[in-house]
Amino acid sequence: MSGMRRHPVRAVAAAAGLCLLLASCGGSDSDAAAGGGGGGGGGGSAEGGESMDDLYQAAQEAGEDTVVVYGIKTGTACYDQFSQEYSGITVQTQYMVGETQARLQQEHVSGQNVGDVLRTGNTSMLALIRDGILTEYVPADVEGISEAAYGPENAMINDSQRLSGIAYNSANVPDAEAPKSWDDLVDPQFKGRIVMPDPTVPGAGLSILQSLMDTGVVDDEWLEALAANEPAFIQGVQPAIEALKTGEYDVMLGGLDQITGPALEEGTDLRYVFPVEGATPLTKHYTGVITNAPHPNAARLLTSWLVSEDGQTCLATEENEMPVREGVAPPEGIPALDELPNVAEQKPASFDELDAQTELLTKFKEIFAG
Repeated sequence: MSGMRRHPVRAVAAAAGLCLLLASCGGSDSDAAAGGGGGGGGGGSAEGGESMDDLYQAAQEAGEDTVVVYGIKTGTACYDQFSQEYSGITVQTQYMVGETQARLQQEHVSGQNVGDVLRTGNTSMLALIRDGILTEYVPADVEGISEAAYGPENAMINDSQRLSGIAYNSANVPDAEAPKSWDDLVDPQFKGRIVMPDPTVPGAGLSILQSLMDTGVVDDEWLEALAANEPAFIQGVQPAIEALKTGEYDVMLGGLDQITGPALEEGTDLRYVFPVEGATPLTKHYTGVITNAPHPNAARLLTSWLVSEDGQTCLATEENEMPVREGVAPPEGIPALDELPNVAEQKPASFDELDAQTELLTKFKEIFAG
């Protein structure tokens, strides 16, 4: 099989993710959460739900001392800050790559729910909304949050944005030879030396390439040239970073844990190129309350806090996430979006996106599988 190498262990869950994406069709009715807005096709209510103080009181009265978050890997600083502001509620996280939809499908069907909140990309979120596994909820304070942040049925809201660059291991790639543009990645000198999150399944790799293509700076011809360089595909951003750290591969397409690259450079041979010449891929992460969450008040409280001024400031300063709330500064050293080269127009998430991503998955599989 030419043009495509998968890590022999880490890509095991690939088929399951695509299967669930394609199988997700008309969903069951979900219970509307208190304060939820209307919602068939996307776009949110401009009015927030019940206050965070009321949610906190309700959580205390219900004995909700935990909120379980499934999805993306993130630091604990902001979850710790949330727990300090709302004492008595501990955030438990379960990092998932590939198995998120399967886990939530199983919990939903069995009625044995464990997860309260899902934080991940739009592919999984949209599919789960269709199946009624995420429930309608508009956070408490949505002033400064764009209408474009909401997904269908108000069951998902964009809580952070991430910018992607190119990482490399300077022990194997001299700084003078490091790729500085997206075109540099298709130079034959990097054949067999590139690693990236797998773009042939739902996840970071798909989102990064989709965003890059949306800028118009790359096209099918570029994808073919990239495939000729035989990039290795690994399930998830963090495992790809680890393969770069160990020297198994020399260059990584995509984020070095997205925009946290400079922090991870400390004490390692890793280097981070950002912004990359030509375009700045931007991907979004969303938060949604899981239907029949065991801790529903705590789940809504955390969701509200993540898009509040306090939450957004913490995500920017502690997690290096680009905020979605107007008036909150970007992470230190990261320019505002309008100062970066060629960021694709950001559109509201919709069910149409599932169809578009299904087509892209098919294209990427054909190109990279030869």
